[in-house]
Amino acid sequence: MKKQLTAAELEYIVSRVLSNANDALSEDDDSDFSSGKRTAYYEILDTIKNELIARGVDIKAFGLDINLESLL
Repeated sequence: MKKQLTAAELEYIVSRVLSNANDALSEDDDSDFSSGKRTAYYEILDTIKNELIARGVDIKAFGLDINLESLL
């Protein structure tokens, strides 16, 4: 039997991705690798945010009520 993620578990996962994205931003490195890493976090978080919005889910509960473009 497959276990379904709870809302709290999904919120935790998204908070971890946001935390990792913030860590990537704090790296003082302008290499292509670091730039690509920041872009990847943006794409991941933007996709999650758009999917939550499409389903009518409150993105604030996930910490995604932010402007990702200015963050990443």
